[in-house]
Amino acid sequence: MDDFALKKGHVYGTIILDMETGERVDVLPDRTSETLTAWLHRHPGAEIVCRDRASAYAEAVRTVCPDATQVADRYHLWKNLCEAVEKCVAQHRECLTEPTADTPVTAVNDGPEPVEGPRAIKRRERHTAVRALYDKGVQIEVIAKTLGLDRKTVRRYAHAGTPEEASLGTGAGRYGQIHAYSPYPYRRWNEGCTDAARLHAEITELGYRGSKRTVRRHLEQVRASGKPAPDKPKELTVRKASWLITAHPDKINESNALKLKQLLSRCPELEAVADCVRAFAQMMTERRGSDLDSWLTRAEHTGLKPLRSLARGLRQDFDAVTAGLTLKWSSGKVEGNVNRVKRIKRDGYGRAGFDLRRRQILLAD
Repeated sequence: MDDFALKKGHVYGTIILDMETGERVDVLPDRTSETLTAWLHRHPGAEIVCRDRASAYAEAVRTVCPDATQVADRYHLWKNLCEAVEKCVAQHRECLTEPTADTPVTAVNDGPEPVEGPRAIKRRERHTAVRALYDKGVQIEVIAKTLGLDRKTVRRYAHAGTPEEASLGTGAGRYGQIHAYSPYPYRRWNEGCTDAARLHAEITELGYRGSKRTVRRHLEQVRASGKPAPDKPKELTVRKASWLITAHPDKINESNALKLKQLLSRCPELEAVADCVRAFAQMMTERRGSDLDSWLTRAEHTGLKPLRSLARGLRQDFDAVTAGLTLKWSSGKVEGNVNRVKRIKRDGYGRAGFDLRRRQILLAD
């Protein structure tokens, strides 16, 4: 079983498959625990249930089929690990710049200490409120209704060890995009053009698709330092560094392998992250789920909050994760059908109601 978007960000359904035959069994109008519980009562006998790590599915299966083996999907486990790695890399962004002869490694921040603005205060207050309820065992859906927040927002804050971590997922992508165009605004800045709106318009003509706010924030440190903008640093982006750490060694050429080696040599914390990634990949490919507990301990001992947060979440779903890393079952067939649903939605321009959409999904070739 897996969820899919009927209206992305607002309405989601659940698709259920027979994992032995690959046949679509049913489509549910939402992804709540109550709806799935009622469906399982009407269709007893499930012995193995493949799912993502959504708590609603886990609770429903646990309630109706306590003897069934729940299997956490390996794709989602690897995706969760990659997201934690990206957060770790973003926290050590200063290590991405290759040191030069005239730029000491220790001279990372020349500008003044940033002042906490209203967005940071609001983020900290939200994180405190969400974690206060989440740590008491309150479900994501209940927290969202209580605080008037979107489920995705609540999940992001609940799984973040600090308020800063909650903004790293999207922030890293924005940083990577503006970083690719940074040489041009830096050169124009040194020529005397310090208007962020004008610089945004100029790099937009070059292909930039970000906002004026991102450009303005990117130039804040240069403006505060009172110094000329720096030349283009020999720096990896957060996304590129995360890919180097999580990619299969056979997919990395000699040049990228050297960049990875240099990055890990100047950042012991990211070297510990890379060691955890290699250990997890080996455990997953060799189906050694029995090693999960020792891997979780290893991840916790790195002292890195994103990995500790990931380990905490995996411990809460320990049996299903162990089964996912041990058994042959996975949710690959479900993911293929979710992609088919996207095609059906596009063909109908998103105008069909649930009943028609359900028939289209079940009868689709």
